[in-house]
Amino acid sequence: MVITKIEYQKKDPERVNIYVDGEFFCGISLNVLAKENLYEGLTVDEQTLDRILKEDLESRFMNRAVEYLSHTIKTEFQVRQYLKNLKFKKKDVWFNENIQLDWDLLFEQIIDSLKKYKYIDDEEFAHAFVQSRLNVKPRGKSVLISELLSKGVSKEIAQRVCDEEITDELEVLRNAFRKRFKDEKFNIQNQKMVGYLLRKGFSWDLIEQFERNESEKYE
Repeated sequence: MVITKIEYQKKDPERVNIYVDGEFFCGISLNVLAKENLYEGLTVDEQTLDRILKEDLESRFMNRAVEYLSHTIKTEFQVRQYLKNLKFKKKDVWFNENIQLDWDLLFEQIIDSLKKYKYIDDEEFAHAFVQSRLNVKPRGKSVLISELLSKGVSKEIAQRVCDEEITDELEVLRNAFRKRFKDEKFNIQNQKMVGYLLRKGFSWDLIEQFERNESEKYE
């Protein structure tokens, strides 16, 4: 295997594209180029190319993942999906799509590193998510758990966090009702009111309890 061409990238002069046996292989930084002493006409073995490629791609995907996480906290599932989508977008740009690389292992190593440095923490995400929902869009535990599951949080973490954050679900129901209906009196025979609370994840038993408490205020 011979490096047949090395060209500077148009959008990033700090990186070059490497061609092996006349075909695009991958892009690497100038630092890697100098470190590995790569030049046109150099004969290289497959193991060396695989190592260079893996190290460079791990660095690039890691950098993008950290940038992705810098905007707002994400779950492990969301980061995995981001990495997979990035791989699809960057094939034939960062690497030749025919390269032999264990992508699952590469992404697993990146995820492990992100967890190690607390860039990814599903439990922390769940607490922040539930707190935000309770402050802005109050809803019952069942809906919150469902939302967390849809974002890739495990059922165990979702249930535990909701139990920790919601110690009085009746109060959450009351806040949800007041945000929507302001100072209106709750009427359990009002299908609009009851339907709204059911859609927000509050049980019928809790709605009945709310109705009893509200009725006592007007006695």
